[in-house]
This record gives sequence, C-alpha cells and structure tokens, in this order.
Amino acid sequence: MENSTATEKSTNEEIIDQLVIKVNALEKREIKLPDYTPNFEDLKKWLADHLPDNLEYPATKIQAQLDEVKTIVENIPKIIPVKHSHYFDPKSKGWVIAGVILLIVTAISTGLNAHLWMENNRLQANDIKFRMLRQVYPVQANWAEQHYFNNPDTAESETIRLENEAKERSEAVDIANEKEREAKAAKEKLIRLKHH
Repeated sequence: MENSTATEKSTNEEIIDQLVIKVNALEKREIKLPDYTPNFEDLKKWLADHLPDNLEYPATKIQAQLDEVKTIVENIPKIIPVKHSHYFDPKSKGWVIAGVILLIVTAISTGLNAHLWMENNRLQANDIKFRMLRQVYPVQANWAEQHYFNNPDTAESETIRLENEAKERSEAVDIANEKEREAKAAKEKLIRLKHH
C-alpha cells in the first residue's frame, strides 16, 4: 500500500515538473504581431485627399437642403392611387367552383325555406278556418274530420267529387235563375207591347 502511494506521488510530481517547464518555455517565447504602420500612413493620405480641410458644413447649404426636402414632401400626394388587378389563375379554379356550388346550395335552401314558410302559413290559415266552421257547423265539421281520419287516401277524391257536385248544382241554379230572368223579361216585354 505504501508503495502504491509513493508511486502516485512521484507521478504527480513528474506531471507538475513538466507543466512548469512548458509554462516557462511559453513565457520566454516572443509574440510577433505584424507591423501595420505603413497601412496607417496610407490611410492618413487617403483621408487627407478625400476629406475637406474644413469639416464644418455651411448653414446656408443645410437650410437649402431642408427647404428642398420640404418641397419634395409637400409635392407628395396625400392619397396615392392604387390599382387592383383581379384575375383567375388555374389554381383558383377549385375555389370558383366551390363558390358557385355554395351559391347554388344557398339559393335552393332559400327557395325551399320560402316555399315551406308559405305552405306553413296556408296550413295555419286552413286550421283557423276549420276551427271557425266547427264553431258554426259542428255536425258538418265532425263529419269531415271523421271521414278524413277513417280513410285519408280517399278523402281528397271524395272532396273533389263533392266540389264537382256542388259546382254542378250551382251552375244548374245559375242556369235556372238565368232562364227565370229571361222569362220574366220576355213577359214584361209582352205586357209592354200589349199596353202600346
């Protein structure tokens, strides 16, 4: 055990000695930087040639430039006209078709809703009329309701038959009334002819 500890110490001391030697060698080494002095001289000459001797800018020139800038700013229009160009390219074909389809679906939906709204109003009006008839003619209203519920398929054809019969009766009554009026008119004409 003592032997391994002594070996470790000697190894550590050797490493430290090597590091000291390398640090001393680095300290003795001279760092050489390039000499830029000739470049500084060239830069000084260039600046002397290109910069004016007097760096002060005359106030009159500054004022003239400010006035020029003000006139330029004043001449800029307050509203700049912009032209919009709209065009369809092949990529927008799908969007146009989708828009047309949506427009058609919206038109169909709106038309269907309007039709259903009118139909609903008509049915509501018929319901109120039927309820009013029931109050005045309860026997006939009950007959119509019972007949419809017993056989709704034939109720429409039965209603059409009854309407046709009523129309025929009405026409017959109208014809009879017309004949009666004509007979009365002919009779009055004869009476007048006799009196003349």
